[in-house]
Amino acid sequence: MMRFATLLLLLPSILSAIDEPIPDPNQAVTSPAEDNPILLREKVDSMGQDSLQEAFRLLTKDYIQRESLDPLEINRSALQGLLDRLDFGAMLLTEKGRDQSNSPFRFLHTRIGDSLGYLRFGRYNEKGVNDLDTAIQEFRKEDEIKALIIDLRSPQAQADFAIASQILSRFRPPNELLFKIRRPGNDRPTLFVSEAADLNWNREIILLVDQETGNVGEIIAAVLKRETDCLIIGEKTPGLTVEYRDVAIDEDRILRYAIAEVVLEDNSSIFQKGIEPDIHTPTPQETKHLIYRKTQNGEPLASFLFQKQRPRMNEAALVAGTDPEIDYYLLRSNRKPTPWDTPPAQDRALQQAVDLLTTHSFLNPEKKKRP
Repeated sequence: MMRFATLLLLLPSILSAIDEPIPDPNQAVTSPAEDNPILLREKVDSMGQDSLQEAFRLLTKDYIQRESLDPLEINRSALQGLLDRLDFGAMLLTEKGRDQSNSPFRFLHTRIGDSLGYLRFGRYNEKGVNDLDTAIQEFRKEDEIKALIIDLRSPQAQADFAIASQILSRFRPPNELLFKIRRPGNDRPTLFVSEAADLNWNREIILLVDQETGNVGEIIAAVLKRETDCLIIGEKTPGLTVEYRDVAIDEDRILRYAIAEVVLEDNSSIFQKGIEPDIHTPTPQETKHLIYRKTQNGEPLASFLFQKQRPRMNEAALVAGTDPEIDYYLLRSNRKPTPWDTPPAQDRALQQAVDLLTTHSFLNPEKKKRP
């Protein structure tokens, strides 16, 4: 007889032996006799221990392919079900998959127009902190730069929490409680407090987040949102604010599981909840990665924000006796590609941030001092 702890995990995987695919536990499923969709997990969770044991007994006894439910298949089903239920709390990786979870992009900072600064983290490490200091130092020298767009969308699932504390220290006053790490069985959480930094930024900021924002990026966004009420643009983050441990359990299988949870000053947690942006503006990951690669290889970021329109006939051209469209039509008539055939890649979230800050600057100009 199967133990109850494993039984609950087996039902979705046992059903996989049937030819039809298993319904996604996160999607609503219905039967012909039902009018209202009910999630599979809700159905299982509403059953008592006796009902679960009976369902398992019937499947292992009367199911048409019960011989396939050997101990190995049952153990695989148990692990699969457990990982499904734990969501981001635990995951099974390969060596290649673990390497791919680290950001392949480098730190980038640049100026957008006259009054905006932009910085994007690559990997959250000591080098990233040093690059941040360099960027802040350059931006602070320019009095015209009134706002900074901080891009936290680089795909790095996990990083050192001390790095998060160092980054936040550039945006918060010293000796401020930033966040805590709570471990099971330990009544005293580890406290992370901001430290005095030689370089800091106290002007306006906007944050960009999405589904690839990792644990350090989420901590930075959560703390800055709480303390500064800054604007967050993008997509909901996954909620990875935990400390993971990686243990090799097979030749090419690594079990990554949470061993500690990050909580904010008020003990609130965003683990498995994520951060909801103030303005939901999705950018396809493929497009974002393309822009990341091109910009770190030297292509100006402005080329993905301010689009160059195809020249068209206008009154100025008529007065001058020229035709700005002639080159375009000559290429088209010869069936040759033109620079305007393929729409340029657009980072919609970044464009939204730039538009908002530009509009705010236009509507709220600073009064210039008279000489």
